[in-house]
Amino acid sequence: MKILVFADFHGSMRAISDAVDISREENPDKTVVCGDLFGWSSPSEIARTAEQFHGILYFVKGNNDWGTAVNCLNIQMEDSVIMYAFGRTLFFTHGDRYNPSRIPPFLKKGDALVYGHTHVGDLRVRDGLYTLNVGSLARPRDGTPSYLVLDESGASLRQPDGRELYRLDWN
Repeated sequence: MKILVFADFHGSMRAISDAVDISREENPDKTVVCGDLFGWSSPSEIARTAEQFHGILYFVKGNNDWGTAVNCLNIQMEDSVIMYAFGRTLFFTHGDRYNPSRIPPFLKKGDALVYGHTHVGDLRVRDGLYTLNVGSLARPRDGTPSYLVLDESGASLRQPDGRELYRLDWN
């Protein structure tokens, strides 16, 4: 199984279109957007483009996803998404509410908190918990656009051209 993760588009049609191309190449089983899909561009155009991601789609609300924009999606935006995959619980959130400083109480060692919000990719193990920040294709604060791939072997933070920036294996 392969899960593709994006976050923090902030309405950038260029970045969303690039992400659709990435999803076509990566061909994931599931795609998760960890919030802040919408921004200044046309919400209906953003929604139509984002719904072209490959795999089963999950959209998590970010702190900038509100109002009528979220109603443009044909898929419900959730506050968070929980999956069991790769022998662990994966908790997908935006990062403004839950993050490495504020861990959901049900996560245990070996589980993964997958989030965005900071616009900086970061993969770590903290007290046995995987904390995986996807970064941003549209507005990376460290100058390095990124997305995340989760598979049976671990987490891979990648650049838009698919080159691996960092890898963290499941132990």
